[in-house]
Amino acid sequence: MCLDRAAIVAPGDISDSGQPNLWRVATVHRVEEIKALVRLLPIWRAPWSAGHITKTLEIPPATLSIVIFGTTLVSIILYDRAFVPLARRVTGRPSGVTYFQRMGIGFAIAIFGVASAALVETRRCDTAIRHGLVDSPKAVVPLSVFWLVPQYAIHGIADAFASVGHMEFLSYDQAPESMRSTAVTLFWLCGSFGSYLSTVLVTVVQALGKH
Repeated sequence: MCLDRAAIVAPGDISDSGQPNLWRVATVHRVEEIKALVRLLPIWRAPWSAGHITKTLEIPPATLSIVIFGTTLVSIILYDRAFVPLARRVTGRPSGVTYFQRMGIGFAIAIFGVASAALVETRRCDTAIRHGLVDSPKAVVPLSVFWLVPQYAIHGIADAFASVGHMEFLSYDQAPESMRSTAVTLFWLCGSFGSYLSTVLVTVVQALGKH
């Protein structure tokens, strides 16, 4: 692989003191790490597809995940600055609510995100029927991709409660100090597995729908 050349020592790559110039040559370990990341690119690229903003402008719907991150960031700030002080007055707890209560609130909010997704899907199907696109699974339904924004935003708010509460529960309450990084890794692996599982479920439903 062409990346292996980065670990080949050439004249001038080693200083007089015997130390390698890391701007000119890389260690074998670093090269192997980059190669491992390159192998993951097809996996990161797989979920992306095109979505219409206008009739001539398209963006990958996966980029709308920035809405989740943005709303999660804003929600965390509001949670710490507004929600916790109010909850603290009611419960008397320094954190406002327990980890389980925070996760429960997040799961409850996520229900509204799923409901929003169902409403958007209903509208998409109605639009497809009106334009006679029901029998054309690869046809582009004339519906703006921004109809997906509300459900992404709601899930972002839910993540500020459920995901952050879940991570805090694992990292700070249950996991030993030496295993905290492992606990966080397992948390994200579970999320990745859930994403792949949802993809399988959607594929199965689409396959059954054709019959």
